[in-house]
Amino acid sequence: MQIHILTIQIGNLHPLFVHLPIGILTFAFILEVYLKIKKSEQTDIAKLALGLTAITALFSLGTGWLLGDNGGYDELALSRHKWMAVGLTVCSILLFVLRTLPHNWCKKVYVPLFLVTLALLGITGHLGGNMTHGDDFLFKEHTVSEVAIVDINKANAYKDIIQPILDSKCVSCHNANKAKGDLLLTSKASIIAGGENGSILDSINGEAASLLTRLHLPLDNKLHMPPKGKVQLTAEEISLLKWWIKNNNCFDCTVEETDASPQTKSILKTLEKDTTALGILTATAEIVPLEWISKMNANGYSVIPLAEESPLLIVTLASKNNITSKDFKYLNEYAENIVELNLAYTNFNDDLASALPKFKNLLKLQLQKTKITSAALKDIENLSLLESLNLYGTAVKSDAFEHIKKLKNLKKLYLYQTAITNTELASLKKEKPNLITKHLADTLFNNAVLNNPYIVDASDFFNDKLDLQLEHVFKSATIFYTTDGTEPDTTATKYTSPISIKESKTVKFFAHKKDWIQSDVVTANIKKSGLLLDSIWLQKKPHENYRGDGANTLKDLKRGTINFQDGSWLAYQGENLNTTIAFNKPKKISTVSVGSLTKPTSWIFHPIGYKIWASNNNKDFKLLKSVKLPIPKKYVDDAIAFYDITFEETEAKFVKIEVENITKNPVWHPNPGGQSWVFVDEILIN
Repeated sequence: MQIHILTIQIGNLHPLFVHLPIGILTFAFILEVYLKIKKSEQTDIAKLALGLTAITALFSLGTGWLLGDNGGYDELALSRHKWMAVGLTVCSILLFVLRTLPHNWCKKVYVPLFLVTLALLGITGHLGGNMTHGDDFLFKEHTVSEVAIVDINKANAYKDIIQPILDSKCVSCHNANKAKGDLLLTSKASIIAGGENGSILDSINGEAASLLTRLHLPLDNKLHMPPKGKVQLTAEEISLLKWWIKNNNCFDCTVEETDASPQTKSILKTLEKDTTALGILTATAEIVPLEWISKMNANGYSVIPLAEESPLLIVTLASKNNITSKDFKYLNEYAENIVELNLAYTNFNDDLASALPKFKNLLKLQLQKTKITSAALKDIENLSLLESLNLYGTAVKSDAFEHIKKLKNLKKLYLYQTAITNTELASLKKEKPNLITKHLADTLFNNAVLNNPYIVDASDFFNDKLDLQLEHVFKSATIFYTTDGTEPDTTATKYTSPISIKESKTVKFFAHKKDWIQSDVVTANIKKSGLLLDSIWLQKKPHENYRGDGANTLKDLKRGTINFQDGSWLAYQGENLNTTIAFNKPKKISTVSVGSLTKPTSWIFHPIGYKIWASNNNKDFKLLKSVKLPIPKKYVDDAIAFYDITFEETEAKFVKIEVENITKNPVWHPNPGGQSWVFVDEILIN
């Protein structure tokens, strides 16, 4: 038994030795060519190279022979590889002998034998590679042909979900050429058949299936799979294997036919791929800087993300009568991110239409009540992704159809109050039967949703007083708001002039317009900046990926965004944030406010506790307030918030603050127990 173990250990050295003769022999050949060109008589270095080739080839052959005897490889492939390796080793030794002997016949045989040896080197290496990586490894197409799962509920549990995991993490050691433990994981039949230790789907000692047991063994354990050094399965992949086995390792069922926990359903949902144009653009487009969006909005444009954290944009210039080509030049910087462009009720015309081809990813274009004619459609026909085109109230005629027909993805076309007749429209429908045409007034604004109103020159902080100005792209829309944190409706205060704010407020507002669906409610947390924090320092450095501007991030009056990688957050993983603030002289304080972020899908949660201490000498600190908050019991929406900690008015020169991290993801999280994050961006003291 000990001898057998020793041979296994020696055999395992084969991957170490096998590359040496390959490299040295190749170098020796290049060296010989170099010496021949230079007509050099320096032969010692060539002999040394060939001698090392022969020695390392012997070591490689010996260790490889022992490794092959340990089993797990296709016998025919192994036999071919072995005997080719024997031939390579013999030829390597003969090359060294011929290079050493002075006879003329040796020189004549030397070059042909060298070429034969190189050929054997290539064949032996190729056969070895086939055993390790598969017969078609060298010539197969290595780009992964990923099958997109559009509806996870209809996906096959094994074929679409489990098999790809096995192919990427397990099949390299359990295939037809290299079946470790006589186990193949390439098909349903081979998985059910199992290997020398039985089926991997059977339980061990009445516990988990053998496959799951091996996955959970310590990495250093010889029975752990995949072995140390191989790419390991992720926690999500292990969860999916567990789910599959729990459902009787069903090979033919769909996901909707299985039982799955909320955590598993959440993981499965991430496997869905949105194959629509919108989904593809969302996955490939780069995020637009918030600074650019803010600058555009400040200059009178309405630029908003299609959805929270989406890189795609909706741009509205509706009702503007002074649009020029410069407006489009400003938008060109991120033209590829713009998927909806609203130019309705503007002075947009045929000349300005030449700017539209730059917006090649447009899905929706609104040109109603503009000054365009059919000629403008020439500049639109190459917008291959366009799905919705509104030409209501324009001067277009049926000659526009030749351009509209080229819009292959067009699904909706609005033509009310144009010169196009129903007869002409019927001819277009024959050629594009799937096109939905809107030719009646009562269908024009069905389900039209108002864009959200916005704050002009938005600011999250103020010193003494703030006049909050709200606007909407439609001047005729009415804005309703509240300042007490309650949800507004049409009975709330109607916005008529800037809102005067003297204390911290939560302002909620929305837009309303007759015959339109009201906008979403927008929430703005406006904070009074409070006392000037003269000095601030951290007890421990934040995580290197989220360190903002160091401790200054907590007092720079710049709020972080939902995009936690915006450089405006300090973050700690699995531990608390501790900071100390100093005033130049003692101040009376009664409130500490801490800004934080929650984003459960990224393992980020609001703090679950706060502690506030005060001191006048930076030594004797008195605990002013300790707050404990509950761990969330279910998924919460992504949000930015301020938490106010109030206490009896105290005079202090130094204030120490601890922000308590949840430290581990809750049990309901898809990755329960993972080290969670706490993100803090601002601390205010009043």
